[in-house]
Amino acid sequence: MSRFRLPRPLAVEVVVWASACVGVGFLLARGLDMNLGTVRYTWQAFWHRLPSVLALGLALQLAAHLVRWRSPAGWARAVLAPGALVELARLWLALFVMTYTYSWLKVCVPLVHHGLYDAALWKLDRWLHLGVSPTLFLAELLAGGRALPWIDAWYSLWLTSVVATQAYFLFSPERRRRANFALACAALWLAAVWIYVAVPAVGPCFFVPEAFSAELRAAMPQASALQQKLWANYLQIVGGRSGSLAQFKPFFAVAAMPSVHVGAHWLFALWARRHARPLFPWFAAATGLTLLGSVATGWHYAVDGYAGMLLAWGAARVADRFEPVAASS
Repeated sequence: MSRFRLPRPLAVEVVVWASACVGVGFLLARGLDMNLGTVRYTWQAFWHRLPSVLALGLALQLAAHLVRWRSPAGWARAVLAPGALVELARLWLALFVMTYTYSWLKVCVPLVHHGLYDAALWKLDRWLHLGVSPTLFLAELLAGGRALPWIDAWYSLWLTSVVATQAYFLFSPERRRRANFALACAALWLAAVWIYVAVPAVGPCFFVPEAFSAELRAAMPQASALQQKLWANYLQIVGGRSGSLAQFKPFFAVAAMPSVHVGAHWLFALWARRHARPLFPWFAAATGLTLLGSVATGWHYAVDGYAGMLLAWGAARVADRFEPVAASS
């Protein structure tokens, strides 16, 4: 008679569940009501998008095989095997737990830490660049030019690019490789959110709004519109410090240091260099464009991007240490 054995926990599962327990405990200890409603809210948003994300991952993997003139039959058998599907479901559940912890910690930062480090980051940015502020330099350089609408359009595609990349890599036929990728993502996002808690900052567009003229804002309509919505939500949360917080949008959080926007694209580049080499130049270029866009739009200080890239390197090392897998030949 065979004995039932529970599957070995993946490293990413250990990380995300431990982080969720610590994060919820931290917020409860600070007097915040982290009830089941917060789980339902996050799950509804996650589940609503999951079918389209899964379809996107399948479509991208199929397209990649066809572009390389390879039959997708072997890939389909590997990915759609029962054991592989169960593990895939576990990975997506882990990413949901990561999303829950990241989102609620990030949006609650103004409630648990009332100070801001923008002044220090602004000075550090100037010091690192020999007395020149990258924010002011790009505002002067790009004013009146044609690059701003393109930068604005690129930056607005960040979330789409991240979801597409995660969907594609998590449908890899090599199960250990996708477990490595999921752990790297979790390590990046969860480390970043605790830095948000420790070093809260709102970014140049909110700290020095006078640096962004009406002309600059008009040239970046998507960034400007989203910044207005995020700032209104941030002020609602700040207003809740003195009493009950009646209404706010949990996914509309403001945080600058480090830049996960830059860090995510650099993580994908580092991961692709080891496991999907043809994609490395594209993700490296995406990292440069996103760093430029993060400063030009005012979302981040340049140092936020550097910190995000360093964090991505650390996340990749963590994944290789605890979910080791050989690099692609």
